[in-house]
Amino acid sequence: MIRLIFALWFALPLMAAAAPVVVKSGEHDGFTRLVLEYQRPVDWQVGRIDDGYVLRIANAPARYDLSETFKIIGKSRLAGISVDADSGTLNLAIACACYAIPFEFRPGIVVIDLRDGKPPKGSSFEEPLPPAQGESSEVSETSTAPGPRYNWQAAALEQLRGGAPPLNPTRSFAPPSNIDPSLQPLREALLHQISRGAAQGVVDMAKLQHEASPPILPKTGIDTARIGLGELPGLSMSNGLPDHQELNAEGAGCIESERLDVASWGDDSPIFEQIANYNAHLIGEFDRPDPKALQHAVQFQIFIGFGAEATQLLRAYPNVLPDAELFQSMAQLVDGRADQHSAFIGQESCDSRSALWAILAQPDLTASQHVNTNAAFLAFSGLPIGLRRDLGPVLADRFMMIGANDAAARVRDAILRAPGGAGPDASLLSAKIELHQGDAEKAEATLEQMVADPGPGTSAALVAMVDARIAQDLPIAPDMVAALEAIVKEQSGSAAAPAAIRALLLAEAASGDMDGAFALLPKAPDAEPQFWRILSLLGTDDAILAHAVREPEAPSPNLSGETAAKLAERLLNLGMADSALHWIPDESQADPVLLAKIQIQRHDGRAALRALTGQDSAAALQLRATAMQQLGDDAAAAQIYAQADARADEQRAMGNAGDWAGIASHGTGPWQQLASQLPPPSQPEAVPTVETGPLAAGQQIIDRSTATRDSIAALLNQVGAP
Repeated sequence: MIRLIFALWFALPLMAAAAPVVVKSGEHDGFTRLVLEYQRPVDWQVGRIDDGYVLRIANAPARYDLSETFKIIGKSRLAGISVDADSGTLNLAIACACYAIPFEFRPGIVVIDLRDGKPPKGSSFEEPLPPAQGESSEVSETSTAPGPRYNWQAAALEQLRGGAPPLNPTRSFAPPSNIDPSLQPLREALLHQISRGAAQGVVDMAKLQHEASPPILPKTGIDTARIGLGELPGLSMSNGLPDHQELNAEGAGCIESERLDVASWGDDSPIFEQIANYNAHLIGEFDRPDPKALQHAVQFQIFIGFGAEATQLLRAYPNVLPDAELFQSMAQLVDGRADQHSAFIGQESCDSRSALWAILAQPDLTASQHVNTNAAFLAFSGLPIGLRRDLGPVLADRFMMIGANDAAARVRDAILRAPGGAGPDASLLSAKIELHQGDAEKAEATLEQMVADPGPGTSAALVAMVDARIAQDLPIAPDMVAALEAIVKEQSGSAAAPAAIRALLLAEAASGDMDGAFALLPKAPDAEPQFWRILSLLGTDDAILAHAVREPEAPSPNLSGETAAKLAERLLNLGMADSALHWIPDESQADPVLLAKIQIQRHDGRAALRALTGQDSAAALQLRATAMQQLGDDAAAAQIYAQADARADEQRAMGNAGDWAGIASHGTGPWQQLASQLPPPSQPEAVPTVETGPLAAGQQIIDRSTATRDSIAALLNQVGAP
């Protein structure tokens, strides 16, 4: 029995080694992780191959189970994974601009991270693996023979530096005896261009099958070959990278993205360990700061969002870092402070990461500026998740400032998709975006949920709710005004105080306290357009008379033309035509109908007719006819009323003009009946007859008198008593 136990004890490692290694994976922010548990210490090596990387286990190749690899990750970084049947190596095919960083978590557990970006300089994992033990390193029969070769890498690099491509002096370019010598210049030019393409990454080099002898081409009769230097027209050989420094919209140079790669300024290890590591070697020999260590420490403080700490380091060791000005501005921006004198000013149009920091630095961004929102969003997407949550609302506000609501929505989505809780700032950002997109009702519902669950974002939610209510032209309850008054006192002197004062002003106006709102205008001048709009829509008649009646020489207030027209209409309805006219400084831009109504109330018929020039609507015809009556031309007014199909007004104008014949033919009701009883114009007397004699004439007068009396009675019955 004891022997059996010892046998099983020694067999357990062999059984564990025989089990296949399950390749597990996970997707993280900025990298994809592969975990391989070998259950025993292994001697592993990772090297570069054409399409990715290869993992080799020395001495005893392992068996792998790849069924779990792509269950929870996509193929954005790891395009494929396979096991070489002959050597047992694990091949990783990559499909991104990324690199592999393998490490041993503990004996028997190997971790491979595929990280975005360029590999570190001097990384041994970017080199091909040496031949395995027992593997021949000699050149196979199908490969080209060893010997001096054309150094295409040196040629490409020399050309980028501006020099002539060097040729390997040990390499003979003499063509074989059976090749036309006139093609030798073309052969060299093609070789040079292919090597240049390989250096830029657009051409892949491959070994060709060796032939015993090249084929003999037939004689074509062409003694010379034309060689053109450079690309063909319409064809450019490039890897997509610019050959010159990028310029912004003003022609100035843009800051390179490599200098602003915040994601590479820290890693996933515990923060306290990174702080200790970055601050360990700041001071070198003779108590002088180490520039490299200082730069890493400052960059790390920005990486974790500690702008004040980064600023302290820069002030403690001035004139050490060449990019100190950039780091100083970034430190202010990650702390939520604008920087009007930032080194990034003017970079918002660049196609690099500097566009993001330039947008954050300018709180007064305008739609007239050329802003590269795509470059800014890409730079934002590459930030650590902590900075994304902190800077996302500010960046979205800047986007909405210039009308880029779609870009602001993408910022919000990037925050919400990140793992972990998004926090109240994300909910507030969603409400602001909904408000800018015109859905004020939905924004109000989002803000009500934040207010119902008090927390750090309650004050900001109340301030934003004022805008949501005002956008719907709805009043605000007094208890909300009281809450905003408390917020204003609490935030006095802070950066958020101006927004709170503005919200209080609008809330007081929407609650009916126009006097209190008007008293706050000097402290929140940017709220003046909204104040006048609320007054025009929600203000009482007393408030209109108190604040909208102003002296002609008073300065023009800051408000929209629509609000000015509404105030003029309110004053017109109150009989204040002269005061209404003061809100229309430019009559050429005013509503012709409204202006004509004001002028008619002012009894200026000629000005009303000028205002209605070219207008043919029903309202304009009515006003034009009224203006003609003011000028005493009732006959012309009757004709205009007839065009507007206003029969009652037409009949009244004809009556004022004494046009009884017109009333008799075109009128209606008792007036038409009465007018029809009037005798026709006098005619020459005819010879009397029995029908036209004195007795007949007297009878006709009696009949007409009776009909006239009946028509007058009907007319009096129609008109109500005073």
